[in-house]
Amino acid sequence: MQAHQLWDYLHLLVFVFWLGTDVGALAALDMARNPGRAFEARMALTKLGLNLEMVPRVCLALSLPLGLQLTGALDLYPISDELQTVSWVLAAYWLVTLVVMKRKDGTALALNLGRLRLVSHVIIGLIMVVIGLNSLATGAPLEETWYAAKLLLFGLVFWTAIAVELCLQPFRVPFMEVGLHGSTPEREEAIGRAVNNTLVASAVLYILILAIAFIGQVRPF
Repeated sequence: MQAHQLWDYLHLLVFVFWLGTDVGALAALDMARNPGRAFEARMALTKLGLNLEMVPRVCLALSLPLGLQLTGALDLYPISDELQTVSWVLAAYWLVTLVVMKRKDGTALALNLGRLRLVSHVIIGLIMVVIGLNSLATGAPLEETWYAAKLLLFGLVFWTAIAVELCLQPFRVPFMEVGLHGSTPEREEAIGRAVNNTLVASAVLYILILAIAFIGQVRPF
C-alpha cells in the first residue's frame, strides 16, 4: 500500500464517521424537542445527541492534519515537516479542549476554551478559503483546480461547523427551564427554533462534505 492510499482511506473514514454520527445526534435532538414526551425521555435523548455530537467534533479536529498528510503524499503541494507537525499539535489541542469542555461543562474554563477553539476554527477556515480562492483565480499556490476548490469548500466546512454549534447553544436554557418549571409555548418555541436552525446549518454542512468527497474522488475539473 502506498502512503497516499493510507492517508486517503483515513481521510475518507473521518468523513464517514462524521456524517454517520451527526445524523444520529440530530435525530436524537429532533426527538427531544417533542413536548409530548416525558421530560426524562427528552433528557435522555438530549444526552445521547450531545454525546454523539462529540464524534463530528473529533473528526473535524483530525481532518486538518490528515488532509495535509494526504496533500503531501499526493505531491499536490510541498508540505514541510514543520507545517505538518503544527497541524498535528493543533489537532491535539482541539481534542484536549473537547475533553476538558465535556468534563468541565458549564464552568468558566470550559466556556473560555470553547471560545478559543471557535476562534482558531475561524482562522483556519479563513486561511483555507483565501488560499482556495486565490488558487482558483491565479493558479497559485495550488495548480490543481479541483484541489483548490476542495480546499475552499473545506474552509467553509470549518465555518459551517461553528454555525452548527452556535445554532444549538440557545437550546439548553429553555430546555432546562422545561425540566425545572414545566413546559410553556414560549419555551417549546425556543427549543424548536434552536433545533430547526441547527438542522439547517447541518444540512449545509452535509452538502459541503458530500461535495468535497465527490471532488476529491472524481476530480471533475
